[in-house]
Amino acid sequence: MVLSFPFLLMAAVIIIMFSLSGKLNWYSPAYTLGGAYLVLLLLPYIPGEWQDSPWMTTLQETPLAAIAALLGFFMLVEAILMLKTPPTQTFPERTKGSRGMWIGQHRGRKMAIVPFFALVPGGSIEPFADWWPLFSIAGESYGLILVPFLLGWEWVVRGQAPEQAAKTLGRHTFLLALLVLALSIGSFFIEILSLAAVVVSLLGREMIHILHRMREEKPPFFSSNPKGVRILGVIPGSPASQMGMIPGELIERVNGMTVRSETQFYEALQQTGAFNKIEVRDEWGENRYLQRAMYEGEHYELGLVFVEPPTHEASVGFF
Repeated sequence: MVLSFPFLLMAAVIIIMFSLSGKLNWYSPAYTLGGAYLVLLLLPYIPGEWQDSPWMTTLQETPLAAIAALLGFFMLVEAILMLKTPPTQTFPERTKGSRGMWIGQHRGRKMAIVPFFALVPGGSIEPFADWWPLFSIAGESYGLILVPFLLGWEWVVRGQAPEQAAKTLGRHTFLLALLVLALSIGSFFIEILSLAAVVVSLLGREMIHILHRMREEKPPFFSSNPKGVRILGVIPGSPASQMGMIPGELIERVNGMTVRSETQFYEALQQTGAFNKIEVRDEWGENRYLQRAMYEGEHYELGLVFVEPPTHEASVGFF
């Protein structure tokens, strides 16, 4: 697959333009590479005086099947990164619900730089760096350059556990990437399939967002629960983090005492002093039993964040 320098520059400009929105979702290859593909389709319709530019000629010679293949590959990388997002990499927030009560939510927000290595003909490197290492392929000399490619996503979850939301979004993106990749491979034999791959990626990405919003139309997951105390966040490096507590889990018993509120939770912590046993229920409904000794100078609240803010807080807290 041969991609020209003008195309890489155009793709970089498109990424910069999308970044002006401040939304990491626009860093998805479905939008960046898909947008670059659509721009190439429109190039023949620009005014005639621009058609004589050498860069314009080079852009029009860009193989569309190669762009579709890169699109499918980077969407596959995006899906794998989403599937590997642990609950500790989402950000808990407190906000007011529709009834004026405090509820919690988690925000997944990440930008990743994917190294994309490309071959450059030796003659185009020597004028500015004669020391650049070259190697031979089929009798031609090439140099290796690194083109950083940006990926990003952002989502907010209220009606489900953050880990469950990340895995669901990741699985849907993975399936979409496989379909786009299959169409892009077919486009090397049937050219029109490259356009189908781009359209499917754009429509599929929007459908994934719509399905996510539909799953969120349910009672808040991070809210008061009659069966226990829901964990909204865990402070990194705290005793709770070392015990393996995860945002979204439900604390049911502490030191043998049933807890139904944050006040009961802290009262139960004081019963044994230096050693605590905690029973939690995970997102699959399974019970886990955690225990740990407490040491002088450690966080007296174990480093847990709950939905209800402390009484001295007057505004929404972000962690």
